[in-house]
Amino acid sequence: MDQFNGTEFYEILKELYTDVDYYKTSMQDFLARVDRIGRKFFHLKAGFFIQTDQQGQTQYLPFDASYLPWEQRVRTLYNFKNQTSFHMVQNLPEGLGDDLPHIPFCFPDEDQVIINNQFINFVYGFFAICDATSQKKGMLFFACEKKTGYDFEVENQWRDLYYISKIFNKFLIFKLQAEQGENIKKAFLKALEAKDIYSYMHADFVTKYVRAISQKALEEHEPDFQEEDADNLILAAELHDVGKISIPDGILNKPGRVTEAEYREIKRHPFYAYKLLDMVNISPQVLRLITNHHERCDGLGYYHKGRGEIDLALSILILADCFDAMTSWRYYKPKEKILSLTDALAEFKHQNCGGNGGSKPRIILPRAIELLEKCLEENLKIWEKESEERNSSLEELARNWNKTFRNIPLYCHNFPEKKCTGSPCLDN
Repeated sequence: MDQFNGTEFYEILKELYTDVDYYKTSMQDFLARVDRIGRKFFHLKAGFFIQTDQQGQTQYLPFDASYLPWEQRVRTLYNFKNQTSFHMVQNLPEGLGDDLPHIPFCFPDEDQVIINNQFINFVYGFFAICDATSQKKGMLFFACEKKTGYDFEVENQWRDLYYISKIFNKFLIFKLQAEQGENIKKAFLKALEAKDIYSYMHADFVTKYVRAISQKALEEHEPDFQEEDADNLILAAELHDVGKISIPDGILNKPGRVTEAEYREIKRHPFYAYKLLDMVNISPQVLRLITNHHERCDGLGYYHKGRGEIDLALSILILADCFDAMTSWRYYKPKEKILSLTDALAEFKHQNCGGNGGSKPRIILPRAIELLEKCLEENLKIWEKESEERNSSLEELARNWNKTFRNIPLYCHNFPEKKCTGSPCLDN
C-alpha cells in the first residue's frame, strides 16, 4: 500500500464534515464520497446496510455495478456475524469504543472464513450507524479483496475508519430528521387540505411565489439573504397557515362579516401554527417567519411588531401571502375584487407607500416588491394561467358543495341564487 498521508486524510475528512451540502447531497452521493476516501487512503471499499421495513429486511446500497457480484457475500456475512464469534478489534485507542453501540470487528488476512461452504475472500470491518435516539439503523462496512495483494492491517488504521463512520453517522441522522420533517409537513398539509381546500391551495401558490422571489434574491446576491434563508423561507411558506387547523369551521368559512371576537380568533392562527410546529422541532428560524407573516413595518400587524422585526426574508413571505390573497377566489369575496397579477402588484405598491408616495414603507421592505416585479416579468403568462385555473377550480368546488348541501348558506356574493341567512354578507 502507498504511504499513508495523515495530513491529507484529515484535511479531506474536515472538508467532508464541514463543506458537504447536507440539504441537497443524496445518500448515494455521500456514500460515494466515503467510498473514494476509503479507496484512496486504505484501498478499502465501503458499503452500507440499512433496515428498510418492519420485517427487518436488510438493504445493501452499492456504489457501482462492480459491487453487485459480491453483494450476496456481504449480506451473508452480515447475517453470519450474529451467530458466531469474530476476531474483535484489539487495542483500540483509549475512549474510542466507549460510545459504540456495536463493537467494531474485522477478519484478519490469515483467517479462512467459510460460510455455507463458500470461502469469503474479503477483510471486513463494520460500524453501527444509529439515529438520534441511538437506535441502530444500519451498518457501515469496509472491505478489501485479498487477491489485490495489499498487505494492510485494518486494526492499525481503525481510528481513521472510525472517524469516517462518525461523519457518516452525522449525515444519516440529518437525513433521517429531514425525512421525518418531510413526513410531518405532508401530514399537516393533508390536515389543512381536509379543513379548508382554499388554505391548502393558497399555501401552494404562496410557496411558488416565495420560491421564485428567493431564487431571484440569490441570483442578485442580496447581502442579507443566503441559501439557508431561502430553504427556511420555502418551508415557512408551505406551513404558514397550518394554524388555521385550530380555527373553528364556523369562523374560518363564515359567509358573512365576522364579529370582533371571531376576528380575534382568526388572528390567532399564526400563534396556533407556532404551538403545532414547535412540538415537532421545526427550526426557530422557520417558526419566526410563520408567526410573523401578518406583521407590518408600521406596527399595525396582528401582534403589533415594529419595523425592526421585518427583514427581507419575512418581507418576501408577507408579500407572497398578500399577493396571492389579492388574486385568489373566495366564496365571500365579490368577483370584481379579485385582482389580476399586475393589478395586485400595483395595488400593493400603492398600499406599501401609503398611497401618497411616502418614503417609509407601511408593510414590507420595498426590495421584496422589486424582486417580485422582476419575477412577474419573467413568469406572467404562466402564473396568470395557473391562477385562473385555480380560481375556476375553487368556484366549481363551491358550486358542487352548494348543490349537495342546499340548506347551508355558505356562498353569498358569488352565488346570488343562494339566499344567505344569518350574519349580514360582506360588503367589501
